[in-house]
Amino acid sequence: MRKLSTYYREDEVLNSDHSQVVVVLNGQLKVQTGECTVNVLAGSGIFLSQGDYLFEYSAFGRKFNSIIIEFGNELVSQLLQKHSDLLMTLATADKVVSGLFTFDLNILLEQVLSGMQALEEQSYPDAIMRLKYEEMLILLLHSPGGERLYSLLSQLTSRTSLRLRRFMETYYLEEWKLNDYAHEFGASLTTFKELFNEHYGMPPRAWISERRLLYAHKLLLTSNMSIVDIAMEAGFSSQSYFTQSYRRRFGTTPSKVRSGDERVVIAK
Repeated sequence: MRKLSTYYREDEVLNSDHSQVVVVLNGQLKVQTGECTVNVLAGSGIFLSQGDYLFEYSAFGRKFNSIIIEFGNELVSQLLQKHSDLLMTLATADKVVSGLFTFDLNILLEQVLSGMQALEEQSYPDAIMRLKYEEMLILLLHSPGGERLYSLLSQLTSRTSLRLRRFMETYYLEEWKLNDYAHEFGASLTTFKELFNEHYGMPPRAWISERRLLYAHKLLLTSNMSIVDIAMEAGFSSQSYFTQSYRRRFGTTPSKVRSGDERVVIAK
């Protein structure tokens, strides 16, 4: 559990190996994936499955404040097994392909957050904090629309989904054709595409392009690498192709972002 605060409007590329809950206390968080853009206002939160996201923080003249809580897949998997009888009462929902679940804070969730913060200041065993994590997930699962979160968590903890996500995070920069990805994963091209669409909600090439662009954008913001080196590092065949792809995705060029003349603004 950690806090994030800023007085400025800024953007950040988040690449997380774990699922996260982000609760906005002041300001606004705009989250963008390759599929959608979600606004999270003060007094609400969002569950993010592991993956890549473009964040934009807005303070609106005040200080942007948020709390970020990481949930490992092991904890989520054990919770689903431990409370299976309780979760069976949830309505069924279609698969959630965006990897996102938004919610509003209520008095019970606020009490859990307050308890987490109090525990962090004390020397209690980690098992007690783990119970608070479980309590938060159970409350979210029984909040309005909680059946969508249940479908998302079930999808995240499936062995096939975990294997596919680990595989793609390891090899998305490889200069492979789709046939190569399917072969290395151990599936036919047709099966690979079907699995990919089921677990990511988009075709493999679209996901790979988005993942590489987010990685390149992060390098622009955080490294001193030249633009041509960033293009090569992010798996693009040339600087010109990288610039074209970047302009289509972000509405500006890498050189303007690097120079500070323009910044990426997430579309509504």
